[in-house]
Amino acid sequence: MQLSKYISELLLNHECVTVPALGSFISTFKSAHYDLSNEKFYPPSKNVSFNSQINKNDGLLAKHISTKEGVDYDLVLKDIHTHVIKITQTIKKEKYSLKEIGELSLSSENKIIFSPYFSKNYLKDSFGLSPLSVKQISSTININEDRKKLRVVSKSSRIFKQAAIWACLILGSGSIYINVNNDLIDQKLAYEQSLRDQSKAIVEKAIFDLGSLPSLTVNVKREPPKFFIIAGAFRITQNAKNLVFSLKNKGYDSRILPLNDKGLTPVAFDGFSDRNDAVKSLREIQAKENKYAWIFDVNSQN
Repeated sequence: MQLSKYISELLLNHECVTVPALGSFISTFKSAHYDLSNEKFYPPSKNVSFNSQINKNDGLLAKHISTKEGVDYDLVLKDIHTHVIKITQTIKKEKYSLKEIGELSLSSENKIIFSPYFSKNYLKDSFGLSPLSVKQISSTININEDRKKLRVVSKSSRIFKQAAIWACLILGSGSIYINVNNDLIDQKLAYEQSLRDQSKAIVEKAIFDLGSLPSLTVNVKREPPKFFIIAGAFRITQNAKNLVFSLKNKGYDSRILPLNDKGLTPVAFDGFSDRNDAVKSLREIQAKENKYAWIFDVNSQN
């Protein structure tokens, strides 16, 4: 089970996601801000924190996984419990990473410490917006077209001018008015646009000069599996789905096969196109998982 994946999905729509017996991941709104140290504007976002005191099952996470995987709610709860045990055992020795969420570790006082990642913005309204670099403008701007030199006197006004441009681009509607030298902004934008046009013309020329390359199509035929290692067969389809879910969590490419001649639904650990590979895997499975597992040959049914 990819526990971090399901927590991440829920954080986009919920302010609190509880992992039973572990704790809750809580998201709080953070306004857009400007970081002067690295000269970047950051869009509105959600900060993610962790509270180990809120750890009673509210059903949200288990129900979400049950719906996504098509597996019984009680079975999902057991699987979550197994993952929580793994996490608590791991953080006693090292950090445990939850993809796109953060890291969990244990303090000297045996308290869970959470260090969030900032690679993903959990505020849906800011989807697609990334930090915008707004560097200070050089005190002198040369414009090649008319050989004019423009001097910017105030450093603070430079930042606010670019902030106005950035805000207009993101908002797309409405108007933001800041009392600055409009002629200077217009000429700078014209200068930047001319540079973009020149770069575009150079790239287009380079592409044109390269000409068109012939397309290459490679068809790779993957032989379908013919040998399946059978884990069991069920009269109730849901029981078959539950076993597939459990085996996939153990790393097997488990699947449900068509009904057999007895009207039962077979479940396979894995499938192979080569019999030797199937026999090798069968021996490992019989030694570790199920001594009654056996190989089903699709060709034997023809």
